[in-house]
Amino acid sequence: MQTRKISEDKFHIFLDKQIDQYKAKKGRAFFYKKPKNRIETLGEKRIMRFDTRSRKFQVDGTTGERLYIKGGKRTTTPNKNMLVTDLDVKEGYKFRNVPLNHRLKYLLIGKKCLKISYLGDYHTFKVEFPKLTRDLIKKLYAKEFEDKENNND
Repeated sequence: MQTRKISEDKFHIFLDKQIDQYKAKKGRAFFYKKPKNRIETLGEKRIMRFDTRSRKFQVDGTTGERLYIKGGKRTTTPNKNMLVTDLDVKEGYKFRNVPLNHRLKYLLIGKKCLKISYLGDYHTFKVEFPKLTRDLIKKLYAKEFEDKENNND
């Protein structure tokens, strides 16, 4: 299995290149939602189907402009969140942020899988490219991505 280490600052650029390289139109993100209270370390497991068509990163240092006005200025850091179109939302505000931090575990981009681990001591991400099998996809959709990670170690 191929492994790459990418610094925290360049991670969003790496993902953008992966999406362009594989000509992916749609993807899925497997991550933990931000916890509601301070007692929890991780929130609930979340799977988001997204469309890469209107994704954007503001790398030039400008303040991130929303595609549609939701009620104020953007409150998230653009290079730590990928703004994508959520395919599960049928009407209303469809743009969501995919977190590019320790809560993100897997990304399915086109027909490629990226397993993402955050190395906090070094402020880098370790990205592995596991073989995309039916078993892996079933485990991910059953929200067993943390269990799958622990079984491999």
